[in-house]
Amino acid sequence: MSQSANPSSRLPSPAIVAQEAVRRFPHWALLLLCAIYIAAGFIGREPWKSADIAGFGQLFDVMGTSDGAWLIARIGAAALIGLTLLTTWYSTYYLAKREAAQPVPFAFGGEAKPKLYARAIADGALLALLACLGLAQLSHETTFAIVQTALVSLLFFALSCYRFHPFQSAAALGVSLLGLGLTTGKTAFDFSLWSHLSAWRAAAHMLVWFAWPVWILTILTLIKWRKHWLRLRPATHIALPLGFVLLHLVLLPCAVQTDRWFLSALPALATLAAFALPTLRRGMKSLIDLFTLFFFSGCAFAIWIIWIAMQTGTPPQIAANVTRLAPAFMPTFSAPVFLLASAATVAWGVLVRWRLGKHQPAIWMSMVLPAGGAALCWMLLMSLWLPLLDHARSYKPLMMLIQKNVTSASPTTSPHCIQIHGLRPAQEAALRYYLDRPLVQANRGATCDWLLVDGDDLKNLPEYVEMQDWQLSKRLRRPTDNDEDWLIYRRKTNAQN
Repeated sequence: MSQSANPSSRLPSPAIVAQEAVRRFPHWALLLLCAIYIAAGFIGREPWKSADIAGFGQLFDVMGTSDGAWLIARIGAAALIGLTLLTTWYSTYYLAKREAAQPVPFAFGGEAKPKLYARAIADGALLALLACLGLAQLSHETTFAIVQTALVSLLFFALSCYRFHPFQSAAALGVSLLGLGLTTGKTAFDFSLWSHLSAWRAAAHMLVWFAWPVWILTILTLIKWRKHWLRLRPATHIALPLGFVLLHLVLLPCAVQTDRWFLSALPALATLAAFALPTLRRGMKSLIDLFTLFFFSGCAFAIWIIWIAMQTGTPPQIAANVTRLAPAFMPTFSAPVFLLASAATVAWGVLVRWRLGKHQPAIWMSMVLPAGGAALCWMLLMSLWLPLLDHARSYKPLMMLIQKNVTSASPTTSPHCIQIHGLRPAQEAALRYYLDRPLVQANRGATCDWLLVDGDDLKNLPEYVEMQDWQLSKRLRRPTDNDEDWLIYRRKTNAQN
């Protein structure tokens, strides 16, 4: 059956787009924006508590405790983010090329050409995805969430391009289904929560910020294109991404980690949001630009002010708040970091001036400031605030304290190993990464000199070791945590091995 015979293609399109409005976003600018967004958060950052360090720790099973494992984890995560962005662009492109997605033809010509229109919509979808507030941190963690997001995005691509490239579609479908089959068990659900109103309310609160601003544009898409999906044979360019989003929404209250579960819905949600762009009126476009300008400029200003307070102690109240929230943190000045953050801020100013100037309209222009603002704030956080965030969110400060208190002097036969008891996977991974010493689960037969115990599991420690053989040496906790106590025991010199 030809495309002209498809019933959905005969429906009136809400998109009225002239040829002048489908010029492409400059390639170099789009690639540079994606590269900066991906690189920020990997370069110089420590593994964070707790899913990040726990996921990274699984590489130890293959590579051992070395910096090479963290490097490979960063490269792998960066490649997965890149795959997600790439497949989102191409998925939107092929969906926008369908006849039902095309804009209204003009009586005397001059409407957007199908290929250029599809490219402009795809540019808008990619910018919308970068603008999502929930994408930044979770996409830069070494967890299965980014793996599943890339695989779901690949599946989305496979179903989007099957009409145009059936062989590539089949290959992508096979790879994505195989990968999802191997990783599906990594997502935990509690289906008893599905009937609880509080679970739905918590999920809705999470979505408001996590999927901002694309959820607003998605609602506009569903309203403007309602005749294309509220029918027995809905148009694929709306029904396909909507199906992906609805699947995630239905299971969202049951997910133990709602944000990581919905992360894989963001590419489809961005695609839906992109189809609202050719239907926006001038007033809505201005509202998006003004809100984005004030929101991200305010965030950038706050980041700079707090950084200045950390460096100079002025304003004193802000500096005191930082000291209270991050005790023992010692700020340091880095000229390269300062210059990098300054360049990003100047680039934001140039982008704002360009956007507010007089230009020929383009479909994707309403997403330029949201994507640029999100990238700016992520860049500033991962440069100016990175030492503070590492201090507050990584295990490094605690591991340095443990390293200082655990010496290798020992009369036993296994002086370098450390017994552990009650530690979670993230804590074990941190010990292996920072201390690089063999870890042994606490037992009476082990001959290690040192024993590390989680304070919550102290009561059952006598079941595994002879307490008379051990002496409490130190009680430690992370500087920014009040609910995670570590107890360091040292074997008594007269203990029998």
